[in-house]
Amino acid sequence: MNNNTYILLEVIFFAFFLFWFILHITDRRRVFNGLAFFISLGAIWILLILIGSTKDIDILNIIAGFMILGVLILLPILYIIGIIILFTTGKTVIKREGFSLSHVLSILLGIGTIVSSFILPIFMDKIESKILIGIMGFFITIFSYFVLGFIIFLTSSLIYNLWYEKRNKDYLIVLGAGLSGDKVTPLLAGRIDKAIEFYNSQKEKGIKPPKIIMSGGQGPDEVIPEALAMKSYAVEMNIPEEDILMEDKSTNTKENLLFSTELIKKDSDKDNPEVLFITTNYHVLRAGILAKSLGLNYNGIGSKTKFYYYVSAIIREYIGIIYVNLNKNILFAIIIGVIYFLNYIF
Repeated sequence: MNNNTYILLEVIFFAFFLFWFILHITDRRRVFNGLAFFISLGAIWILLILIGSTKDIDILNIIAGFMILGVLILLPILYIIGIIILFTTGKTVIKREGFSLSHVLSILLGIGTIVSSFILPIFMDKIESKILIGIMGFFITIFSYFVLGFIIFLTSSLIYNLWYEKRNKDYLIVLGAGLSGDKVTPLLAGRIDKAIEFYNSQKEKGIKPPKIIMSGGQGPDEVIPEALAMKSYAVEMNIPEEDILMEDKSTNTKENLLFSTELIKKDSDKDNPEVLFITTNYHVLRAGILAKSLGLNYNGIGSKTKFYYYVSAIIREYIGIIYVNLNKNILFAIIIGVIYFLNYIF
């Protein structure tokens, strides 16, 4: 290839990286930001090789070599660590939170990963029937499709939570999360604490602190509305009552956002007030995607939760994302599986 071709390739792969960066800063509420991130890393790697080889810059070639070596070493290590985490956190969440379908998700994912990666391939090596091998490969392909989607979703969620929000907000919406009697649960307290932390940090910068909207209705097993318990907790933490609004009719995240928006419209004297929602870290990306689908220009920040609980919860969030476009995801996965099946038997 001539120099012009190399220059064109360098521009193309730099554009890939730039595309991800622009994509991320313009709207973080995209599941495919994680995929774009991986593509950008690959683009940087190829860019280093192109520049290093055309300009005879040995250090760039060395860096590119270490990058690929690091990936080759890290992938199997991360794979093993990932399986261990899935089983250990699943066992812990069942022990501490009780047995339920949502609490065994990480164990099921771990079993599926082992079966598709080790057990089925071993059987495939010993089976002579192409049709049977094709069927096994069909199911491995479908499972791999959803696992890859989970990795992309997890990456997008982690990147989302790294963002620093400017201290210029007019309203903070704290999403409800259930009560224990008439008191907030530790999970919900974490969300309120995160809002209080943001409230105080904005106040310390000399900027008018945001009003905090406590959003949550009264469930059939709750003695009072969540919003009332949330407000009581915040007042105990020295937040002035005049800076707290209550939205006490919502029963889910969608209603949290919509009903709180109606409250903001009635309370605010601005046409486009700055609004930030607060939830738990595993839920923040899906809530952001939901806000986008509702036409709300809201981003969110997440409070931390215990790691053993986070793993099962982030899998549950991914299933929620899949469910939104369930038919399309199943159709696409089946098409990929059928392609593998036909390619193998023919």
